Amino acid sequence: MRKIIDIVKPEKGIDGAGVHLYHVLSRETMLDTDPLLLLDAFDSTDPKQYEAGFPLHPHRGIETISYVYKGTMVHKDSLGNEDAVNDGEVQWMTAGSGIFHEEMMPPVEKLYGVQLWLNLKSDDKFTVPEYFAISKDKIEEIKFDNGYLRLLAGNYKDHQGFISKHQPVNYYDIHINPNSPFELDLEDDDSITLFALIGNFTVGDKTVEKFHAGLVERKGEKILIENKTDKEIAVLAFISKRIDEPIAWTPGPIVMNTQEELDKAYEEVRNGTFIKDDIDMNK
Repeated sequence: MRKIIDIVKPEKGIDGAGVHLYHVLSRETMLDTDPLLLLDAFDSTDPKQYEAGFPLHPHRGIETISYVYKGTMVHKDSLGNEDAVNDGEVQWMTAGSGIFHEEMMPPVEKLYGVQLWLNLKSDDKFTVPEYFAISKDKIEEIKFDNGYLRLLAGNYKDHQGFISKHQPVNYYDIHINPNSPFELDLEDDDSITLFALIGNFTVGDKTVEKFHAGLVERKGEKILIENKTDKEIAVLAFISKRIDEPIAWTPGPIVMNTQEELDKAYEEVRNGTFIKDDIDMNK
C-alpha cells in the first residue's frame, strides 16, 4: 500500500493578463511528480480576477490539460482551433514542436478547476501540435460502492476514456462519500500524484487539505484514499510513467531537455520562426 511522502501547499499568484490562481506544482516539485510538471488551480466568484485571461503565448515540448470543473474556458490557437469547454469538461493540447494559443474565461457564477502541464519525452518534443476537446459525453462516470469516478482520460478497470497519443495517462476525478474509503489499483512503476479538488482526503497518517497536492511514493500496487469527513469530497488522481530525462525549464511556457534547446526556442519566438506556416488568429 503506497504512502504520501510529502504534501505541497498552494501559493496564491497572478498569471497571464491578471488571472488570480493558486500555484501548486512547479519547477520545485517536477522531479517528484515526473512527468507532471505543473498544476495551477482556480477558484473565483469574481470575474475581475480572471476575465483578462491568458493572451496569446507560445508552448513547446509539453501538453497542457485543463479541467474546467465549473465555468467556461475558451481556447484559440495557431492551428485555427477555436473551442469552449464548460462545467465538467477537459481541454487537452499537445504543444509538441510549437503552438501559440490563448485561453480566455468569460464571466460566470463560479470559475473552478485546474490546469496541468504534462512533459513530453525528448523523442516527442517536436511532435505535430494538436488540440482535443473532451466533452461531457466523452467522460464516463463510473460508480463504485462509496461514490463515483469520472474518467477524464486513460483507463479504469475495463473502462476507457480519452487516450493520450504520447505519454500514458490515467486521469481520474474521484468522488468519495462521507466517512468512506476508496482503494485504487496501480502498477508498481506508476507515477501518481493526488490533488484535493473538493474537501480533504487522507492516505495513511497524512491528511491533504483542499487545493493541496499529495506526493506519493514510487513503489506499490495499491493506494487507499479515505474520506474521514461528513461531506462528499473530490480527489484528482494523475497517473503516468516517469520519463526520467533532463528538464530545461526556466519560468516560462516552454520545456525542453537542455538549456541550448530552450534558448533556441525563445530565439525562434523572437525572430518569428517558432512556427512555420502559422495561421493568423485575428482573421
